[in-house]
Amino acid sequence: MTDAAISVSNVSKQYYLYKRPIHRVLETFHPFGHKYHTSFDALSNVDFQVRRGESVGIIGRNGSGKSTLLQVICGNLQPTGGQVQVNGRISALLELGAGFNPEFTGRENVYLSTAILGLSRQETDARFGQITDFADIGEFIDRPVKMYSSGMYIRLAFATAISVDPDILIVDEALSVGDIFFQQKCVERMKEMVASCTIVLVSHDMHAVSNLCDRVFVLDHGKTLFDGRPMDGIALYTKLMHDERFGGKSGGPSGSDEPSVPEEGVLFADQNEDFLTWLPVPDDKRGGAGKVVIQRVSVTKDLRPFKTVQCGEEILVRMLVSASESISETIFGYTIKDRVGVALFGENSLCLVDKIIELDKGYSLIEYSFVWPEVYPEEYTMTLGIGEGVHPLVHTIQCWAHNIISFSAVTPDIFVHGIFNNPLQRLSVTPLQPEKS
Repeated sequence: MTDAAISVSNVSKQYYLYKRPIHRVLETFHPFGHKYHTSFDALSNVDFQVRRGESVGIIGRNGSGKSTLLQVICGNLQPTGGQVQVNGRISALLELGAGFNPEFTGRENVYLSTAILGLSRQETDARFGQITDFADIGEFIDRPVKMYSSGMYIRLAFATAISVDPDILIVDEALSVGDIFFQQKCVERMKEMVASCTIVLVSHDMHAVSNLCDRVFVLDHGKTLFDGRPMDGIALYTKLMHDERFGGKSGGPSGSDEPSVPEEGVLFADQNEDFLTWLPVPDDKRGGAGKVVIQRVSVTKDLRPFKTVQCGEEILVRMLVSASESISETIFGYTIKDRVGVALFGENSLCLVDKIIELDKGYSLIEYSFVWPEVYPEEYTMTLGIGEGVHPLVHTIQCWAHNIISFSAVTPDIFVHGIFNNPLQRLSVTPLQPEKS
């Protein structure tokens, strides 16, 4: 790949784990080569390329190998197998305050870090004002960094990293530190850098990943499960998290295109003329504990499939679900996401006061509706969910059907000034006459 900024070819990283420190010595000098260690594969045959100017996100559960991969790319770790080729100057934020000497002042650490990254003192002099303005830590720039808060650490580290005009900027979770204003400033600066810089971002903040990245890799147990569109990668990551947290089957896409319709489903089809127009829910779109499974869904407007929707129209959601056991406290809900996967709005059945829903074992038809609000005209997707519990936010997710349908919002003759409009309730203009002397 001639325009590759980063090329990772079949990279593996293996660690030897010992129960006791003495076992390292015993293994080294054992006359018969007895092994005292167990092997742990942090990375297994990872293979990908990142083009120049591309913005890539790497996501995955804790322990999936994300930070190890970044350290291998930066040269901080040597791979056990495979090769990494990097074309261009790398500037990296691998962890909070990495590379800063706690005894040095902020000013001294800036000059030390930029020198390591290849800038002369004169070049750093010319950029120092820009660094301090971005970091905005005031007089603390001349105090030892051991006195800094975590937010001040990352502000100065990020400002220093972007000041060297890197060909490749690598950021590991740095955007989740600091106040909201600094986070917004970092995101805006990274958006400006995209045109001239290759960005590799590791983050658990899916909003940052969807807003900044053109492409996403999903890692799990040191292996690449997915390489493609951010929205699809985030959906897979969400499924993995739901499966891990709620005890569902973990792993990548199963490849199942359409679930089978059991006998009860066939009976339901015979009784409903429009059943064959319903959408099947593939297994790779589902996540959760799995005591309840969404088999098929129907999302209609005036009982018909639709591609556009506007403010005030009612959307009807119907689901054919199967339950392996009865559930006394069932929650049904939906989430609407924009084209980059940011959740804009949604609700669940707990908004219905004193409405405790019992779901019987077997097959059930679920129906609910909501009115579409006045939102920005673009494409949206709908995610449907079934939970168990009594708290709107803290409950067990039994089944989550990710991005199961897409459609576009239209706003004829209306200007939407943000994500959605919130109408003014009243307006008054009161002339104020100056007092006569």
